[in-house]
Amino acid sequence: MAEHVFGIEPQEVRAVATAMAGESRALTSAASDIRDGLPPAASLPGGRAVAAAGTGAGRVGDAVAGEATVVEVVGRDLHSFVDAVLDAEAGATLAFAGGGPR
Repeated sequence: MAEHVFGIEPQEVRAVATAMAGESRALTSAASDIRDGLPPAASLPGGRAVAAAGTGAGRVGDAVAGEATVVEVVGRDLHSFVDAVLDAEAGATLAFAGGGPR
């Protein structure tokens, strides 16, 4: 049965996938905060340091946003994997019972 494959239950995988979706949202929010957290360079004297920090923050924000996308995709893939395993198990059960294609 799928519940006992590798000692991992489908609901455990789904819980991890759901947690990953939450982490992805948190990372997306953090990326936005990083990008938007600095004042405009013109608002402070010697705005070059702020401008440089803004450039760096933009790059870090982009990297964090990319990480958020990866986490989201992996979470979706985990959901798909569980669905495929459960569907295969259901099909095999039907086939062994003589109720489906072989």
